Amino acid sequence: HSVSGILVCQAGCVLEELSRYVEERDFIMPLDLGAKGSCHIGGNVATNAGGLRFLRYGSLHGTVLGLEVVLADGTVLDCLTSLRKDNTGYDLKQLFIGSEGTLGIITAVSILCPPKPRAVNVAFLGFLCSALIPLQLQSPVCRPPVVLGAR
Repeated sequence: HSVSGILVCQAGCVLEELSRYVEERDFIMPLDLGAKGSCHIGGNVATNAGGLRFLRYGSLHGTVLGLEVVLADGTVLDCLTSLRKDNTGYDLKQLFIGSEGTLGIITAVSILCPPKPRAVNVAFLGFLCSALIPLQLQSPVCRPPVVLGAR
C-alpha cells in the first residue's frame, strides 16, 4: 500500500526487485542481504534472514505482518493479514518464520516497510596501524566527543 508501507507479495519475488518497487514509493525493505539479486522473500522469511538492516529495523518476526503457507497435507493456511496488531488468537505466522520449510511452504508474505530515510549519515575513522587502534581510541586527542551513528 502506497500510504501505509505494507507490501503484500508472492514468496518467489526477488528481494532486489521488491527493494526497487518500494523505494519508488519512498519506503525501504527492512531486509537487505548481500545476495539480494538472487534470493526470494519467501526463503528469506523461512530462514529468518537478518541482513544489513537488522539492527535498525529488527528481525522478520517484527516486520512480517502475515503469511500464506501450504502445509504438508496441501491445506492452504491463510494468515496473510496486513494488520499491525492482531489479538484474535495465536500468532501462527511466528511458527513459520525461521522454520526453514519444515512446517510448511511459504507462498505469500505481507511485510511492513519503513519510510525511506531523508538523509544518510556516514562516519569514517581511519587509523595508521590496526594493532594500535585500542591505544589510539584511549587517547583524548583521538576520542570523538559524541557517538557517531549511521542510518
